[in-house]
Amino acid sequence: MHTVSSLRKALGLTTTNQVRNRIEAVRDVLEPHLRRGPNNQILLSDDGLAVLRQVQELYDSGLTMTEASDVVRATALYQQPPATKVSPGLAQHLTMPGEGGGAPMRILQDEVRFLRNRLAELEGGLVRSASPASGPEETLWWMPLREDLDGA
Repeated sequence: MHTVSSLRKALGLTTTNQVRNRIEAVRDVLEPHLRRGPNNQILLSDDGLAVLRQVQELYDSGLTMTEASDVVRATALYQQPPATKVSPGLAQHLTMPGEGGGAPMRILQDEVRFLRNRLAELEGGLVRSASPASGPEETLWWMPLREDLDGA
């Protein structure tokens, strides 16, 4: 396992920040090769060093760090076959809505019904509060102030 300082020497870089920048540029490719050591020290396997060398060679050839990391990422995806394969057939669902496992569905239906009723109540309250006072028992909060202004 290689530390950041040994990676700096192996890649011919001058600072450890350059190594860290290269690691961050291809972190998704290096993830299987990265480990944390004592005091949270970054450790990289030999395969990870090979990936960083490839990034450094591309960078030295004139590509930007972003372009070099994109090339390495595309190369890594091209070389590795997909880990999960999709079956050619359709997946069959073993449970139907009316069969076993209906308890969670009933709970969700009850919750949706409750939320719809609550929403209707709240919308009804908004309509009532937005309409002007319809009867003498319903006075608006500002009516007494208006009477004070009219009388003065």
